[in-house]
Amino acid sequence: MTFLQLQQRLARRRGATSSTLVSATATRYQEALNETHRAVLRMPGFEQLRRTTVTFASVADTQQYALPMDGIARVERVFETTNDRALRYHDIGWLRANDPDPTSGTSWAWIPAGFQEAHTQPADASQVFVKSTSASDATTTTASSSTDVTAYVEGIITGGYARTANVAMTGASAVSLSSAITNFIRITKFYLSTAASGTVTLHEDSGSGTELSKIAVGDSRAQFYSLLLYPTPSSVITYTADILRTIPDMSNDTDEPLLPEDFHDVLVDGAELRELTKQDDPNRWTLLQQRYNEGVRDLRSFVINHPDWAPQWGGGTAGISRLGSEFPVDQVGSRF
Repeated sequence: MTFLQLQQRLARRRGATSSTLVSATATRYQEALNETHRAVLRMPGFEQLRRTTVTFASVADTQQYALPMDGIARVERVFETTNDRALRYHDIGWLRANDPDPTSGTSWAWIPAGFQEAHTQPADASQVFVKSTSASDATTTTASSSTDVTAYVEGIITGGYARTANVAMTGASAVSLSSAITNFIRITKFYLSTAASGTVTLHEDSGSGTELSKIAVGDSRAQFYSLLLYPTPSSVITYTADILRTIPDMSNDTDEPLLPEDFHDVLVDGAELRELTKQDDPNRWTLLQQRYNEGVRDLRSFVINHPDWAPQWGGGTAGISRLGSEFPVDQVGSRF
């Protein structure tokens, strides 16, 4: 079911007119459906409904990489097929304790480095500039009002001092965040006063300088998931990351939930439960809660218990053999 169909079904259950919902009622229904969507998908066992992959390329002598956080809740593993290598996971404490100044080589480990708002930091003390791919990201003046899109940057300047700068954007023409601040050495925040109409980018030294951060169309803040590769890559290699997607809110009438279609009614049950918390109807709430819990249980069984999944005691197979022509070419035992 689409987002609109879910709202209409909830309205009919609640005795409302489904064809013309009052604005306040529609907003409440939308929030209830999205809250239920998030509540279900973050339950243990439903992770596979949110899994996908993204790729990124290493750069010689560059240790840190940033993936757009919009859509990424967690990186689960990293691998590359150039050397048929699955990188090991370590934490930042392990890296600092074992090799705080790593040399270059072929990376065999990855380390999460937290969330940040710039995918690249200035190469040296620099002035920063902002621009957009859309002329709409600029001052707009009408007969009755005047509005502008303001870009904000927070960061550290030479000497370790925190500074903040902002400027009214001029669309596709690059403009300095502050001509008085020419020594940013680290960007900590980059955001807008309103959602971007185009792709807004932050640059070092000039509008055509190195891109430091990016805000996507419709967003108002830059957000990235950062990770380190160890040892520091010595060449260009394409890496693939298995990720857990964030749970997107449905907003357009044609949006659909991430649940299998046969279980969309679970969202309607959960949303109606949220509606009933505003009313004194404990009997109906209890009956509906039982149905909602049954739906969640059936969904978990459907997602987890695949027909080809047959757990057994003892060993299984460990994968494809890479031991050469003197060994079986298909699989090796788990105890090999």
